[in-house]
Amino acid sequence: MEESLVLSKFDNLVQSGLVLYDDKQQIIEHIDGHLKFQFVLTSALAKKPTLTTAQPQSEADTPKSEKREGSDISTTGFELGALDSHFLIVNKFCFARPHLMLLTSDGYKRQYEALNEADLGSMWQILVSMERDYVGFYNCGQNGGCSRLHKHMQLMPMPSNSFAAFLDAPNEPETKVPLEWFYRRFEGEVTPATLIGAYKDLLEEATKVGGDYMASAPPGAVCPHNIILTKRWMIVLPRRQGGINKEAGVNSLGMIGIIAVATTKEIDNWVRLGLTESLAEVGVPKAI
Repeated sequence: MEESLVLSKFDNLVQSGLVLYDDKQQIIEHIDGHLKFQFVLTSALAKKPTLTTAQPQSEADTPKSEKREGSDISTTGFELGALDSHFLIVNKFCFARPHLMLLTSDGYKRQYEALNEADLGSMWQILVSMERDYVGFYNCGQNGGCSRLHKHMQLMPMPSNSFAAFLDAPNEPETKVPLEWFYRRFEGEVTPATLIGAYKDLLEEATKVGGDYMASAPPGAVCPHNIILTKRWMIVLPRRQGGINKEAGVNSLGMIGIIAVATTKEIDNWVRLGLTESLAEVGVPKAI
């Protein structure tokens, strides 16, 4: 998948109005203790479903011509191409250029399930095909920050200066975050088997501290969590809330300090409640 072709398709969809992207978005930094948070303030998220409105879509919510069987995500007109078991689309609500979604071809796969080797292999295939440095992430379960049921991962250019930046430099000290997270740097050749092995190990660690928050989980669900993947490392962290309140959800990147918001009111809300404290509450607070 050539990045130049992806960007061309992305720009055309933005120009047509089908995809929402704010090229005048602002980065607003706040420092809380030793942590620097970056808020991406963008009008493109103003109409994005929130934790309040984003209930799983029913069959009647989306015309059948716009979604695959079993899916609750409209993809017609947004598709970029197919992989063996997945297909790539442009996200409708974007806070990066481009902001992509990688969905399972099987529309009955669910967002509360663990990733499998095919999921990780497909995400890796996209990461290594891009010229720039990209990040892939997965919001597992509603408490993990998802708003749709059809199993999907997301990809975009890697933001700079996240809490995970130390993982790019082996001699850098670990960023001290207030929540439980588990990570692995990659060494040597990385294969789908490498990825699934690392993921299973890290998810097991995350489940040990986050498993108590699985009340009322549907059959087949795993501990709500986020996974963040680059060509150099993987992070898995358990989640117990989808956001600091019903208006302000937090996805995987938010958990490493890159928080996309639609209004300054959301930023004020975070600051008022305490950035570090709020992040710990939506994750699993690290034992002191």
